[in-house]
Parts: sequence; structure tokens; C-alpha cells
Amino acid sequence: MAKRKTTRVTQRILKKDKQIASAVLTFKDYAPSNPDFTPTSLREALEKMEKALSAEAKAVEALARAREEALELEWRFHELVLGAKRQVIAQYGDDSDEITTLGMKKKSERRYGRPRKADKGSES
Repeated sequence: MAKRKTTRVTQRILKKDKQIASAVLTFKDYAPSNPDFTPTSLREALEKMEKALSAEAKAVEALARAREEALELEWRFHELVLGAKRQVIAQYGDDSDEITTLGMKKKSERRYGRPRKADKGSES
């Protein structure tokens, strides 16, 4: 038996397992001594696994669609906010109090140029 059951079984191994299970299910006289490995339990396990994988694939697809829609709506909202900021600047001016309400600096409060070092006295 496998020791690590917290990781996924690789697709290559699952493909081989399905081939083996299909082959075992074709045997007419297959009668295992251990009742856990009967054709019925093998068939049921295969069907349950395929159903679970199908459900997982649908969930992944739904997640991808939801993520795509959320991304589109986030960008739409962001573009609207940027447009609203431009409209506020156009309507009220770039030195108005309304600009500070948006979290921006007034034009008169902006500092231009490189910051200068503080003069520590005249060292000549």
C-alpha cells in the first residue's frame, strides 16, 4: 500500500490503473480471496473516482470563470474610479479642497525637484 496519501496520484499511474481495472473486470472467473478486491468494489471505486474527478473539473472550471469575471469587474471599477478622479480635477481644479478628500495633494502642496540634504553648517 502507498504510504503518502496526501498527494495526488499522477495521471500516468491513474491511466495504467484504469487499464488494469478494465482488464480485471473482463475476467469471467475472477474470484479474489480478499473480499475488498471484488469486481463489484473495483467497479464502484472506479465509478466514484471518475465522478469525483468530473465534479472537480467542473469546480475548477467554475472557479476560473468566477475569477475571470471578478478580474473584469475589478478593472472596470478601477477605470471608473480613475475617470472620476480626472472629473473631480476637471470640475474643481487641481488646487481644491476636494482633491485632498480623494487622498491626493493639492498642486500648491506638491514638491518638485530633488530633495535637498539638510545643511549641517558650513564646513569649509
